[in-house]
Amino acid sequence: PADLFGCDIADAETMGGSQSSPQEEVSARPVIDPRLESAMRALDDTSVPDGVTQAFSGLVRSESMDMSNDPRMMTDNVLNKRLVALSSLALVSTVMVGITGGLILALKKDIELNTVVGGAQFCMLLILNGILFSNLLATYMSIAQHYFCYRLMTAGPTGYEMASRYYLNPNIIFWRHFAIRAMLMSLPAFIVAGGLKQLVSFSQDMPGGDEKFQDPNHWTLVRIGNLSVLGLVVCICWVLMALALCYADSRHRRVFSDCYEQARELEKPLIETTRRMASRGDSRPDI
Repeated sequence: PADLFGCDIADAETMGGSQSSPQEEVSARPVIDPRLESAMRALDDTSVPDGVTQAFSGLVRSESMDMSNDPRMMTDNVLNKRLVALSSLALVSTVMVGITGGLILALKKDIELNTVVGGAQFCMLLILNGILFSNLLATYMSIAQHYFCYRLMTAGPTGYEMASRYYLNPNIIFWRHFAIRAMLMSLPAFIVAGGLKQLVSFSQDMPGGDEKFQDPNHWTLVRIGNLSVLGLVVCICWVLMALALCYADSRHRRVFSDCYEQARELEKPLIETTRRMASRGDSRPDI
């Protein structure tokens, strides 16, 4: 029978085209290389955190910053030159840490404060510990500020501005200037400690030196259980130095987090506006 337009059903099917079968649709799909598919599957599997990563993810920050290929990051600027100066500071302070730590460990601990030699030994121990802390702080400060400034500088379009704000933050300025001043002052202090070490060495090694303790009951020779009282005092000083470094690290990380979050909030409208300007519009020129 014919429809309203005078066409048979068979003609309508011929004009509309025949429908393809499921087998033909499967055969029409593009063929994927098995090696590429295996590589993509392996990449997806390695992108999932394993058991160890999930167990210890709370101990460290496991989120990295966004990657933004901005050509301005490759150009030189004033901040880069200042960070190069910090790198040279890290080199000097690292060498001083190694030398001072070796002297402290090699120092004889038979200190008797009621003698001149014992007083010189104790003063030398205090000076060497102060030098060690100063250079440890300088080493941390130079590495941390160099690292955080570069992370902010490569964070996006406003990276240089945020890195400059981090570098000029009052807390960061204080720790940087304090560490540099302490490291520079540790150089003459190191000479003084060397002179005291020579004094003690000559007094103990020259003929006629008394190697026995004049007062075996002095408090510096007293033990609590099997622990030396003077050793406990030095250990407490080292723990306090470690806490001071942890506090400096917390201040650096807090300022970095604030600058990074502000950079992300400020660059969102800028990026959205530039993307709309870069996209092709439908408007016509008014000429």
